[in-house]
Amino acid sequence: MNIFKALICLDYYNLRIQHRTREVGSGSVHRIGIAWICNILTLIGSYFIYFKLHNQSDVVYDTLSELHYYVLAGRAIIIVLLSIIYLLAFTIYGDKNTIQSTLKTFISLLPEQQERIAKSANIYFTTSWVLFLIVSAIIVYLFKIQ
Repeated sequence: MNIFKALICLDYYNLRIQHRTREVGSGSVHRIGIAWICNILTLIGSYFIYFKLHNQSDVVYDTLSELHYYVLAGRAIIIVLLSIIYLLAFTIYGDKNTIQSTLKTFISLLPEQQERIAKSANIYFTTSWVLFLIVSAIIVYLFKIQ
């Protein structure tokens, strides 16, 4: 079972603990989309940090000035790209058959294995957004307006 299917299982695992298993649905797929977006934005932010720390900030400022010059187009492109990533997560993991087959596999496992899978998915999701927040904070610190 891959980490993304484990996120589906994490949603079921948490809802089962709360006795709300009827609410299992697309919430887990939202987590997959959010994790993918955080990972992509972390990579882009790491790109900016790399050039800033290696005294090549002109590359960063050129990129940012081009984005600033085309503000509306840049924002639209970013929104469209992030929406495509999010929709890709729904296309791959959001259909009922995928969710049901993943949950059937998960339910058939031993409780220790279920807990391990849920824990690994939780670690992946939490690490994704914490890294995004750290990279965002570093970018704000490095590129703060003087």
